[in-house]
Amino acid sequence: MGIIKHILSHQTGYWSTAHGKERNTMSALAWCPLGNLTESESVSASKGESIVANYKRDEHGLGGINTSFDWFTMFSQPHPLGYESNTAKLSSGHHLRYVDVHPPQGTAPIVTALLIHGFPDSAYGWRHQVKGWSQRGIRLIVPDTIGYTGSSQPTNPEEYSMKSQSDDLEELVRQAGVPENERIILIAHDWGAITASRMAQFKPNLVKGAVNLGIPFSAPSPQYVPLEVLVQIFPSFGYQLYFASLHSNDTMDANAEKFINALYSSPTKFASGEIPRFEKAGVLEGWLQDQSQATKSDILSKEELDTIMSEIKAGVGFSAMLNYYRTNQINYELEKDLPQDFRPDMPKLLVLPTADPALPTEILAQAGQGTKGVEIAWLEGAGHWVMLERPQEIESLVGGWVEKMVAQGWSV
Repeated sequence: MGIIKHILSHQTGYWSTAHGKERNTMSALAWCPLGNLTESESVSASKGESIVANYKRDEHGLGGINTSFDWFTMFSQPHPLGYESNTAKLSSGHHLRYVDVHPPQGTAPIVTALLIHGFPDSAYGWRHQVKGWSQRGIRLIVPDTIGYTGSSQPTNPEEYSMKSQSDDLEELVRQAGVPENERIILIAHDWGAITASRMAQFKPNLVKGAVNLGIPFSAPSPQYVPLEVLVQIFPSFGYQLYFASLHSNDTMDANAEKFINALYSSPTKFASGEIPRFEKAGVLEGWLQDQSQATKSDILSKEELDTIMSEIKAGVGFSAMLNYYRTNQINYELEKDLPQDFRPDMPKLLVLPTADPALPTEILAQAGQGTKGVEIAWLEGAGHWVMLERPQEIESLVGGWVEKMVAQGWSV
């Protein structure tokens, strides 16, 4: 794919128990705006528990939660995904909240899959696919990745590098009980798909197959491309300038529900002009600050919106998860020696929507060129949130491909 192939690998992040107990209720924690908390202040958890967290901004104005914070008590209730919530304490000092969904009793397991969500999503984003995939015999390990509520939310962008995340996720998989000699597959969306691409290269002895939703597979860039230069080449990536800036933290926290309602919208709303094309530089920031503008998501129910907002407000808001957009040069330095021939030994499924505003089809049309072992499935008219807009189609498409690869022994 030439330079597009390499650039996509760094810059396409967008706005990615066996018989666990089904969720009856979810207790939302009180929203504590980061700027209003002192360095050490109590936060009320469920059932009246009082837990002390160290909320602070660092010298760069980045907000986050000290990783020593005792999330384990706070998140003892079922995960919003509807299953038992687990927490892995990792050697990096991070912790990751996750659910572990085994195939139902009587269904033979065929493979273990690590599901990696994107921005500003969470493990909850896989809610329409988890049951169907597990019924096919796929064991699912579904984390809330670093920067998201329930998991560590550090302030330092270096802790969000693809190398660091690959190490953490490998350790998570092993802590969940996957044997050292067992290889897994990755199913990922948005930023999760970027993480999956890098993890497949950093951890070839762990990963034997991958499914990317919305983001092409690609090797790292052979040269450093500053974000400002990228946006000149691809104006549809202009929104990333805002996400990467430090002032986006406060603006987005102050307009959190407005942002989520707009972002979780179908292509129809963007095409009609009801919501402006946020991918252009400066548009999203201006729209958020314009109090005369508002919209309602047309792909989320009220319950789903409430759950997403409760999760965001239970953590530090957007400041931690926006660090993914601040890792461009960090990732380049850690990835520049990875092979340019992207895992020719590994079968890959790439599912691409035709109506994602940030990734025009003229860019995506080159996806997979020169990449061995990739199958491409186009979803005509689908937007960014393919798991929500086409839930049954994604379950069937991905689940069927996994079953086919199992039958073929994961050969290319």
